Amino acid sequence: MSTTASETNTPPAIADSEYTPKERSFLLRNGTVLKAKHWKTGGEDAKTRDCRRFLAVHGFLDNASSFDLLAPLLLKQLGPEPVEIVALDLAGHGLSSHRTTEDYALWRYVEDADQVVEQLGWHRHAIIGHSMGGAISTLYAGLYESRLTLCIMLDNFGPLTRNVEDQPQFLLEHIKEKKALVNKRLAFHPTIESACKARSQGGAYGIQPDFARVLMPRGLKPAHRTMDDGTVVQGWTWTTDPLLTIRSAQSLSEGYAKAFMSRICCPVLGVLAEGGFSKLTEVVNERLEWIQNAKTTVKGVQGNHSVHMENAPLVAENISSWILEQDIGEVARL
Repeated sequence: MSTTASETNTPPAIADSEYTPKERSFLLRNGTVLKAKHWKTGGEDAKTRDCRRFLAVHGFLDNASSFDLLAPLLLKQLGPEPVEIVALDLAGHGLSSHRTTEDYALWRYVEDADQVVEQLGWHRHAIIGHSMGGAISTLYAGLYESRLTLCIMLDNFGPLTRNVEDQPQFLLEHIKEKKALVNKRLAFHPTIESACKARSQGGAYGIQPDFARVLMPRGLKPAHRTMDDGTVVQGWTWTTDPLLTIRSAQSLSEGYAKAFMSRICCPVLGVLAEGGFSKLTEVVNERLEWIQNAKTTVKGVQGNHSVHMENAPLVAENISSWILEQDIGEVARL
């Protein structure tokens, strides 16, 4: 006996607008294929300034659609000059390939971003990242400091770190969880609604169900499950690599994070949600002192960790006004 999910349970599509992105695909040297959304105003051949082209990097277990609500607002508010935003599905997320090396360390994402920028033909550009994407952005900005024109972090202010002495225990737990993963069943959701509800219960990383739906077209794939009575139920499972759901094998120390962030020399903006990740308040003041070679601004906004989705107009206004202020100085000539 078999039951089929109704047509209304297909992943929702984002409504058309004048700012409809194109789908992009980037083949990396190791065979990984990264998918992306590419917004651009002014026409296919329009030339964007270095401070008006953005690489957008989503957070942990999200995908490129994390920027579906924010990107069109930024295009409009930073216009009428041409603006482009390339939002990636990071490896193991969304529609992108899963890593064959099983290595999802932050610096591997930085290496991927470098190859994408190379294929785009961008010599200089800005970067914007949410949560884990913000951590990736700071590492990228510190590594390629002469390439970045602007660095924008959304509810993030650099990588999460651990004490070096805790690393052996975390590695042991990683190995244990990885062994258990072999026999672990994939998450299964009979409807899109149940998947949205599950995504909304992610604790500090949760997102309201209505906004979680925005992530679903790239975040879910069809699946089925055989019940105890033999019934086969059609539904959905995550496109995310299951390896991302276990404890990471390695993490960064404060000294490591400082070494990268102290090299940043482009203007930096942190937009921090008042109801977001609580640990941020513990590290921001110290990390502000690390960035000595750049003008750094921190703005607090009402909202939760995914405020860039749940209140995109508020976040867009804070970002756009800050970017336009940068035009007063050196960035205006880029």
